[in-house]
Amino acid sequence: MPDRPTREYARLDGLEIDGSPLEIPSAELCWIQHWAGDEPAQREWEIRGRTREERRLDGTRSIVVTAGDRRYRGRVIVSSSAAGGMAVFDMVGLGDLTET
Repeated sequence: MPDRPTREYARLDGLEIDGSPLEIPSAELCWIQHWAGDEPAQREWEIRGRTREERRLDGTRSIVVTAGDRRYRGRVIVSSSAAGGMAVFDMVGLGDLTET
């Protein structure tokens, strides 16, 4: 019985934001599983990564991500910051991340 949330990670191979591809030298999807005793309870997800693109990413966005041979679709709230030609971003999942 886990005494805290467990995490599962997947490195992203591709990311589209609002239908446009985003170059990602590094990005990772994290599923966070909360527990009620021995039973799985709430499951959340988030994405963190870097890009060389300096376009404005902040706000609520639709995304499609590719991790290995799997594709997922979802909605996120994005916060980002850029400096020196590199931007970092955090995406918090809204609702389910659906495999397509």
